This record gives sequence, C-alpha cells and structure tokens, in this order.
Amino acid sequence: MIFSGKISRLRPITVDDAEITLKWRLSDRAKLLQRGAKTIEDQRSWIAAKLITNELNFIIEYKDKPVGMIALHDISHTHKSVQMGRLLIGEDAWIGKAPVAFDADLLLCDYAFDVLKMHKIYGDVMEDNLGMLKTRYYLGYKKDGVLRDHYIYDGVYKNTVAVSLLENEYRKICRPKLLSLINTLSSFKQL
Repeated sequence: MIFSGKISRLRPITVDDAEITLKWRLSDRAKLLQRGAKTIEDQRSWIAAKLITNELNFIIEYKDKPVGMIALHDISHTHKSVQMGRLLIGEDAWIGKAPVAFDADLLLCDYAFDVLKMHKIYGDVMEDNLGMLKTRYYLGYKKDGVLRDHYIYDGVYKNTVAVSLLENEYRKICRPKLLSLINTLSSFKQL
C-alpha cells in the first residue's frame, strides 16, 4: 500500500531500509525518541519482525528520496484506536522547510479515520520533546496525562506525555490545520 500526498509519498518499510533508518535513529534529530537498534543487523531484525505484525510502518519519500519514517501501530479494531508514532524526518537538510511531516501526518490520519474507521489516534511524547508537544497541541491533540518514569533513556527514567485525537477533533481542528500548513508552506518554499 502506497500513499501519495501533495508533496510526499509513503511506502511500506522493507528490510533494505535498515541502513538508512538506523542512520536516522542514531542521529541528533532522534535524540528525543525512544532508543532502538544499534547495529544494521539489529535494525534489519526489527524491521523483519514488524513486517509480520499488523503494524503499518512507512518510509516517507520526498522528491523520490527516502527522508523519514512514520507508523501506525497497536491497531485495535475492537476499541477503534490506533497509535501513531515513529515520526522522524532524517534528512532535514534535503527537505529544507517543505512540510513533509505534516503531509505524512495527513495521509496516515486520513487512512486511520477514513479506511480503518478508527475513533481515536493516540501516542506518547517524551516530556522533553517540547517541539513535538507544541505541534500536537496546535493540531488539536489533547493531553491525556503523564506516564511517570515510563522509559529509561540513557540510564535515566523519563516521563512521557500521553496525547490523543478523536475523529471529530481531527475533522474539525487537525485536518484543516494540516491542510493549511501544507498549502501555505508549500507555496512559500521552493519544492
């Protein structure tokens, strides 16, 4: 399954993406994300294991080049909820100010609500990741609470903020804002 947006394309992740996704995960841009694989072999194994689950892990492409990743996981058809996560733009120099992350976000939210018929998208953001929290709140996500000492990060316990977006909030608040950001930023930036 491949999704095409105004400026980006999402394609399923493959084991062949291990090298580039590991590079992104080990970069400074990922310093506020949960830790993962440390070797290409570990990353290949992680991707291979995810391919046999109901998770949807994607590579974000911009101008036909892989620039990031995003996922829908913990898909519950019973509870009509899904977790969106693993959003990481690894090639920020290549995309410049193009709203690639917003375009990818829009594509997966549309899929979650329109095709999977979910009621809620949720996630957790490390409390130090102020930029992501600010973005999520701007887009209409609500703070559901704080999960205390939820992750061990470089040997230190870290809190994470639980956030969620209901379908009606997506339709009324988030989707219009995403479209506006994509259209506005696309028109002012050289794509």
